[in-house]
Amino acid sequence: MRFIYTRAFAFFSAFLVFVVIITFLQVMGFAAPIRAVFINAPRPVAYVFGGVSKPFKSFFSTIYGLKKIAQDNVALSSQVYSLQQQLASYNQAMRENQALKKELGFVQTSKSKNTPCTVLAENPLELTNTLVINCGKDEGVTEGQGVVSQGYLVGKVIYAGKDSSTVLLITSSQFSSDARLSRGGSTGVVAGSFGSGIVLDQISQNDTLTKGDLVVTAGINNQIPKDFLIGQVGDQLSSQNDLFKKATILSPIDFANLQFVFVVQ
Repeated sequence: MRFIYTRAFAFFSAFLVFVVIITFLQVMGFAAPIRAVFINAPRPVAYVFGGVSKPFKSFFSTIYGLKKIAQDNVALSSQVYSLQQQLASYNQAMRENQALKKELGFVQTSKSKNTPCTVLAENPLELTNTLVINCGKDEGVTEGQGVVSQGYLVGKVIYAGKDSSTVLLITSSQFSSDARLSRGGSTGVVAGSFGSGIVLDQISQNDTLTKGDLVVTAGINNQIPKDFLIGQVGDQLSSQNDLFKKATILSPIDFANLQFVFVVQ
């Protein structure tokens, strides 16, 4: 009988009464309005809570979004830099490949001994139209030797070190060498000119000088063998009253972007 007076019995009795009441209301059809009250009652509270929390949610979502955008931006910047590096390497390799193809054609047809060299620097120490190449005395290079690219004369060695040399380009006003017209054999002097690039001078007024004629080395200087191409005759710079004929020489060589050359030995 003591169980009747215990707290557990009281809770059990209350729960049993609650179940009986709910069952009665459900059977009689009175449960629907009550259920609607309990279901709809929290909605205003939920609406107010949602309205208050929405700005905070939006703020933190924006912060997270900005952080993710920053991370994505760093990753994309890294990818762009990597792709740019790859593109630069590809472009450089393509230019070198094109230059090597042109040089290969010259090597296959040349009868002279030529030492291949790579251009290390252009115009060092602010010297006029010069190159530094990675060939020197160890490779048999000496001062005065001719330097060619794609079969065309581009300069001569003015200083030979142990493993590097300085080349004076044919476009320099300090350069001069013997030359001749391949058709007719008229001899003259090829020199660099600040305003005209390369010029052919000292051609006799009695000799024919026609635009488009090929100009080659004459071979008078034994360090620069004969019959190396120099270029084609361009516009004449002299008149009939001058002692000698003078004209520009057009060379297909891009002197500002030389990468590989040969020292003629």
